[in-house]
Amino acid sequence: MNAYAQRLGEDTLAIFLFHGVTRPHGCAVRNYTRKHIEPDFFASILRALKAAGGRPVSMQEVLDHVDSGTALPPRAFAITFDDGFHNNLDVAAPILAEEGIPATFYVTTDFVDRNRMGWIDRIEFAVEQHPTGCLRLPWGDWEFSGDAARRALLSDIRTRVKSDAGVDADALATAIQVQLGLEPTFSSDHLLDRKLNWEDVGRLAAGPGFIVAGHSHTHRILEYLDDESLEAEIATSIELLAQQAGIRSPHYSYPEGQPYCYSNRVIDVLAHHGVRCSPSAIDGINAAGTSPFHLRRVMVT
Repeated sequence: MNAYAQRLGEDTLAIFLFHGVTRPHGCAVRNYTRKHIEPDFFASILRALKAAGGRPVSMQEVLDHVDSGTALPPRAFAITFDDGFHNNLDVAAPILAEEGIPATFYVTTDFVDRNRMGWIDRIEFAVEQHPTGCLRLPWGDWEFSGDAARRALLSDIRTRVKSDAGVDADALATAIQVQLGLEPTFSSDHLLDRKLNWEDVGRLAAGPGFIVAGHSHTHRILEYLDDESLEAEIATSIELLAQQAGIRSPHYSYPEGQPYCYSNRVIDVLAHHGVRCSPSAIDGINAAGTSPFHLRRVMVT
């Protein structure tokens, strides 16, 4: 049985977390984490879930069952995407529609508004172009040569930045690009970078069983923000979805989504803005009665 199908249970909910589904991208080290997977692999996962008796449900159905106190179908599963990559629309959505499976797409509104790259994608973009090099980082110097060393460098940067509230991730990305002889790059139409625009968001939201909802404005870790910045980050994302795409949704997801990334303080601000369901990215499946603000997801890579 497919490893993801093994996460299904008779009285549990499995929520699967994807980011992108893309055609061959021609990169040596970019996407080494498999944030973007191949279309055939994506389709095979969906088919394996159904073949194992999985019952696809939307995140709205999940919330409806919480409200009514009724149980979800046996072996229930939901499909979700984070960030707002364009390939969600032109690659993933047709496969989902063909398989008759609903999905929720949590979009980062600054990414959509300006085709903005996330900080780690900006760094990967720069490192991809340099097989060898030396970087002066806040925690020490790094020399790298070859693909394995570049992947190790990127993994080190990921771990340190995500675990340190004091690091300005975008400033670090700019510094790395400059050290590698590049003009600061914030936007790209590469297959691994291109984001949905507002017209795309509307088209995606009109798809069969599809929901589009918020995933912050700039993808900053919400728990790291002070109260004023936290309010602005959440309010801006919700208002932009309403103004630009006519979407007001009770759904949301936390950027990064690990235990240190959100708290009751974050949940209170989300609830104040009408959010009623926000899954994490903590690995696991969900028993009946799990709070819709503490749902776990299974990362697919």
